[in-house]
Amino acid sequence: MKTCSKCFVEQPLDNFYKHSGARTSAGYLNPKCKKCLNSISKEWAKANKDKVKLIRQRTKLKHKYKLTVEEYETMASKQDFKCYLCLKESNRNRVLNVDHCHVTGLVRKLLCDSCNLALGLIKDDVLLLENMIKYLKEHSN
Repeated sequence: MKTCSKCFVEQPLDNFYKHSGARTSAGYLNPKCKKCLNSISKEWAKANKDKVKLIRQRTKLKHKYKLTVEEYETMASKQDFKCYLCLKESNRNRVLNVDHCHVTGLVRKLLCDSCNLALGLIKDDVLLLENMIKYLKEHSN
């Protein structure tokens, strides 16, 4: 049993996260119980929405695309902060999506939501895209 340093309730050791700090009589456990830590975390996230968004973006860039924020910013700068395909500018509310090959995982360019979705819907099928272009040319006014 261990007492939480926030709510002061004595609880089973399973109610505490493992902690890498100094060894206590209860082992390497956080002084606050899981419930209190989760509550603190949720309050912080509510009060720091911009930081949470940035952390999520950095995590996604790093784990999914193997890019740093600096590399992403460099790519965006080289594209004048515009979608590579439609050339529309990104704004503060909408960041450009990292387009990548689903087979190799290699990053290609940065695209807006619409262009990224369009490529995804045709599954990068060049023949389908060529047929779509032909269709549009035949049926445009």
